[in-house]
Amino acid sequence: MITSPAPPGQGTAPQAYVAQQPASAVPAGTETQVRQAVIPPRRDGAGEIAAQPQKAVPQGRRKTSNGIIPAMLGLFALILAGGGAVYYISNQMGNNIEPPAVAGTPEDNEIREANYIRIGWQSDAYDVLGKFIAGKSVADKLPYIRNADELKESIELFYGGVVIHDEDTPAESFSIQDLSEADRKRGIFMMTYDQPPQFALREFFRPLAPLEVQYGLEEADILLSTFARVGNFSMEPVRVHAFFKRTSAGLKLDWEVFAQTKYRTFQNFTELPDIGRPEVFRVLIVEDVPEKGQGVAGSRSYRVVDPANLEDSVRVNVPLDSAIGKELAVINWRGTKQGTPVTRTATVELEWTGSQDNPVLGIKRFICWEFLGLGGEEIPATASNR
Repeated sequence: MITSPAPPGQGTAPQAYVAQQPASAVPAGTETQVRQAVIPPRRDGAGEIAAQPQKAVPQGRRKTSNGIIPAMLGLFALILAGGGAVYYISNQMGNNIEPPAVAGTPEDNEIREANYIRIGWQSDAYDVLGKFIAGKSVADKLPYIRNADELKESIELFYGGVVIHDEDTPAESFSIQDLSEADRKRGIFMMTYDQPPQFALREFFRPLAPLEVQYGLEEADILLSTFARVGNFSMEPVRVHAFFKRTSAGLKLDWEVFAQTKYRTFQNFTELPDIGRPEVFRVLIVEDVPEKGQGVAGSRSYRVVDPANLEDSVRVNVPLDSAIGKELAVINWRGTKQGTPVTRTATVELEWTGSQDNPVLGIKRFICWEFLGLGGEEIPATASNR
């Protein structure tokens, strides 16, 4: 029997219809089935069930959805790589790039200069002093010394080619010494090291001196002096003056003052006469009264003192009519209206004369007021005091 296709409306349950049926028209327990069978399968003319058409997905859309995630990951990786490259370059090259020079106004320059001579120089001085002290040889120390080329031979002779150990006076133990503003404006700065006498407690137990000796009524004998004198149980104090001069190459240490004060070369020279050998020293000088019974007619007596170790001093006589006597006349106070001693810094050349049995110390040459190279300039006209 030949069947014809079902007319429209047969074999299907229109959705609108199903929706319009009251709930009572559907048997209990079949509501779900009815809702699921709203659109039954469509049959073709032979009575076979026709395949349900599938919703077509555009080809381009599938490709886009499948490739967007890898693209985003690749972009993220590129961003990370670029950021890493920028960070590396900034760290490797940033320190080598000098900032552009900015010309400041005269007022700004004055402010910077005033700040430097007030406190700015201190960090530079500690840096220079630390590197100088760390040097183990003359070659290591020369870059931080003022007038290193001129002093190289003298410095090498002084140290004698041995390994130099200056760690006993570390740079961090030096303290700032405020000079006058006039000196600081001239580029002169100063630091000091001061270590008082050190006592070895295990060796400090000593015999007590009798009351007569303690009160100065009697002199201590040799045995008591050897075993009871406090000075025999203490280390010498260490006082060092470190002067710095501002140059075009930065701050430089004045080695001559440093060596004189640390190694007490002035004391060695004045206590151990070496006839005919002169030596230059930076000193304090003041007119003094002549030694009892040793006054020289037509001369004045002056006391020459080491600037750091004030106990290291010596008295010298200078003829009034000599070039040196005339130069020193500005500090004469005895027999004047002023009546008070005047102490000044100076650079002098001392020399022992006479004989080993009767050595005489005198000023061979007055070089300049102040310390040579630190505000002082050599006076070529000065001659021997004889």
